[in-house]
Amino acid sequence: MTDAGGLRIAIYGDGQWAADTLTRLADAGHQIVAVILRASPTDSTLGDAAARLRAPVLGPARINAPDAVARIAALQPELGISVAYNQILRAPVREAHARSVVNFHAGKLPFYRGRNVINWAIINGETEIGLTAHYVDDGIDTGDIIAQLTLPIGWTDGYGDVLRRVVDRMPSLVVDTVRDIAAGTAQRRRQADHPGTYFGGRGEGDEWIDWTASSRTIHNFIRAISAPGPGARTTAGDDRIVVWRAFYDPAWPNYTATPGQVVGRQHSGALVKTGDSTILVQTVEGPSGPVQPQWPIGTRLGWNWRTCTHAPPVARSPR
Repeated sequence: MTDAGGLRIAIYGDGQWAADTLTRLADAGHQIVAVILRASPTDSTLGDAAARLRAPVLGPARINAPDAVARIAALQPELGISVAYNQILRAPVREAHARSVVNFHAGKLPFYRGRNVINWAIINGETEIGLTAHYVDDGIDTGDIIAQLTLPIGWTDGYGDVLRRVVDRMPSLVVDTVRDIAAGTAQRRRQADHPGTYFGGRGEGDEWIDWTASSRTIHNFIRAISAPGPGARTTAGDDRIVVWRAFYDPAWPNYTATPGQVVGRQHSGALVKTGDSTILVQTVEGPSGPVQPQWPIGTRLGWNWRTCTHAPPVARSPR
C-alpha cells in the first residue's frame, strides 16, 4: 500500500469511462503503476489521461503472454481494475496483483454476462441496466460480486442515452469499490449458485430489421443500436436505409396486413406495418445527415421476393 493509504493499481481498459476512472482513482490518492490499453484502442482518451498523469502505458497484443505478465508483475500492482478491457485475464496475470483483479461490467450479473450487453438489454426491453463490480475468475463475468447498482432505461431511451448514463456513473462505482477493498470492508457474493445468462458479441449483418417481428421488438431493436451504434437497417426498393429513430405506442391496434409496408403518414414520420401492429419511423439517414422519411403510402420496406432476388448486404455492427 502507498504511504498515503491508497493502493498500487494497474488499470486495464478503453474509452471515456476508463479514462474518467483513471483520473478519479488518482485524485482519490491511489498510485497508478500501469495503464494497460487494448491492443487496438477504440479512441485515445485513456492513453491521453495516462499521459497527463505520467503513468506507464502498456498495450500488449496478448496480455497472457509470459513477457506481458512479467512486465506487469515487475510493477508490483496490488489491485487490477478492468473497465471495458477486451482480453480475458488468465490466472498468471491475475496473480501478478496482490489483491487480484476486479472487473466493472455494464450488466446486472449473473444476468447479461458477455459482450454488447447494453445493446442486448435494450433489445430485450429491460427497464434498468446493472453495473457490477466483481472479482475476475477463470470464467467470463462469473466471479464473486463485490457491489452492484442499477440505472433506469426509459421507453424511448436509445443506446447513446443509456451508454452516457453508464459512462457517467461507472467511475464512482470503481472509486467506492476500491475504497472498500483498501479498507477491508468489501463484501463478496458468489455467482456460482445462479445460472445467469450470457450474450455473444453482435456481428456483421445483425442490424437488419425483421418487419414480421412485433412492434415492441422492432421498437426496442431500433433504439438499441441507434447512435453511437451503426443504426438499424432496411431497404426501400434498391435503396439501403439506416433507421435511427422510431416510436411505438402499445395502445395502437393489432391487425393483420403486409409487414414492412408504409400504411400511413404523420407529421413526425411514416407509419410502417409490423408483424402485429405498426411503428412510426421518425428519423433515417439522408444524403447529408438524419432526416424524416418521406416514403409514400404503399412503399414496401425490407428484403422479400417482391423487391429483390438476392440476400441483404453485410453491414457494420455496434461496438
